[in-house]
Amino acid sequence: MIRLVQKSDIEELAQIYKELYDNADIGENWTIEKAYDLLIYWYEKQKDLFFEDIEDNIPVGAIVSGIKTWFDGLRLVDTEIFVLNKCQKKHIGKNLMIAHLKEAKIKYNVTMIEFHTYGKENEFPQNWYSRIGFEKDEELIIMHANVENVLNKLGCFEKDKMYKESNLEILNYSYKDLSILYSKLTKGDTAYIFDMLPEYAYLNSDLEKEYIESRIIAMKNMANVNLFIIGSEEKLNKLRNNELFEYTINSCGKNSKIYIIKVEEIKKNSINEFFQLAQGLYYGERKDGSKEVFRDLWSDNNNIGIMVKDESVLKYIQKSVDIIMQKINTGKIKAEVVSE
Repeated sequence: MIRLVQKSDIEELAQIYKELYDNADIGENWTIEKAYDLLIYWYEKQKDLFFEDIEDNIPVGAIVSGIKTWFDGLRLVDTEIFVLNKCQKKHIGKNLMIAHLKEAKIKYNVTMIEFHTYGKENEFPQNWYSRIGFEKDEELIIMHANVENVLNKLGCFEKDKMYKESNLEILNYSYKDLSILYSKLTKGDTAYIFDMLPEYAYLNSDLEKEYIESRIIAMKNMANVNLFIIGSEEKLNKLRNNELFEYTINSCGKNSKIYIIKVEEIKKNSINEFFQLAQGLYYGERKDGSKEVFRDLWSDNNNIGIMVKDESVLKYIQKSVDIIMQKINTGKIKAEVVSE
């Protein structure tokens, strides 16, 4: 008997789900608890399309899908269909599929159904899907990854965690605050500035222009300013005719350097460090309440961060900068270097 799943049956269905994947041997190690959590999720999300088959008052299989808006209408996605091993080849899967699709068509007028499966094309379950009209998508590729591993590969630094562990107060700076601080930099002070999207024409306010000009003041005051202009070839070319950018280039003091780097170049040769710095070192707050991500790393002559006070955080960020500098100096990252 096919019916909508009752919450009281989910524990038994979870056991079936676990048993199915234990026998499938595809590297998914389900526990009954995790299977239960998954099926409860589906029950709460889409119980109107969650069907089960009852034989001798015992659930022996189930099917459920989610609903997603797509370009061709509503689709059934992430479908789960599973049948107790000893009850397979009794048309239970067929009957579940019919009930599921009929209800989805009537209630939501769905146009397509899509889901993931496993195994060889000429073996169950793929050969069963093929017989009832499913086709393998030859264009889309399913990719998966461990989230922590991806974050590590991207050089993502857990700032919030380190701030919490070090009891570091998260600082907020406005453009005005930064301009004042830059203007005070002098010989013995160091600044590393990463302009990841160099489009000087966006500077449509006096405060933002003042911020750019204050960096030039720091150069003229003999501070050791390292300005990295990183962007696409198209955006870098636009800068060539920008008056404020030209003013910056012409104002580079003898203790300062400006590095012009194609973003593709630094991504190819220093991807971890690039994303570490691209995500920003701290947040500043504008007068209108909006946030700005700043990538300015400063240290004074005592080598203590002006913006980032916590030494463990500073050392982590400084390491990223050092790696980029080393690769530029050894030619691993091609850069146009401007200095006096």
